[in-house]
Amino acid sequence: MNVQEVEVLQQAAAQMQLELTRRQAEKLSEYLDLLQKWNRAYNLTAIRERQAMRVQHVLDSLAITPWIRPAARALDMGTGAGLPGVVLAIVRPESHWTLVDAVGKKVRFLRQVRRELALENIEPLQARLEALPETPAYEQITARALADLDLLTRLARPLLVPGGDLLAMKARQEVGRDDIQCASHGFTIEGRHALQVPGLDASRYLLHLQRCEQAGEN
Repeated sequence: MNVQEVEVLQQAAAQMQLELTRRQAEKLSEYLDLLQKWNRAYNLTAIRERQAMRVQHVLDSLAITPWIRPAARALDMGTGAGLPGVVLAIVRPESHWTLVDAVGKKVRFLRQVRRELALENIEPLQARLEALPETPAYEQITARALADLDLLTRLARPLLVPGGDLLAMKARQEVGRDDIQCASHGFTIEGRHALQVPGLDASRYLLHLQRCEQAGEN
């Protein structure tokens, strides 16, 4: 854990109008320690430089914090090394996150993160998304650069409670035809938000979808 990095994380969070306690910033730094260590052996992410990890992984994930419901039951689809799920679990300790990935080494890493950071509100799960039980169990689902919108909505719909949110992090703004596509899968588009990530010289967006309340909506 890097003391200077803790201060940098708190300052960056403040720029995003987010309140990050010192202990939360310390845990984020400790998470980066683990990610860097495991990445050398297991190639969990293509980003290897510490500052780039901090900006492109941690701060990028933090940017959607305002859309996370209090005490949410959440699923992070295709979580990889735990992004954004681990970051959001640290800053929203009252929430509970199921972190799903099909790759065993990534899930083993997340179990180590759970142990070392004492994150009792994350549940790493090795599974293919298509194989998850189609039970509406989650209030929110996050997906970070995972798949196109058509596939995301098809995968997310049976897992979300009516009125639940799908928060899709994208590298570009979505086009208008997605409104029709989402409606056909039982979602409405609640908002398209440009995300401000300190230190990131790239466009980032959040597409906020909500599952329709009507049980028979297709």
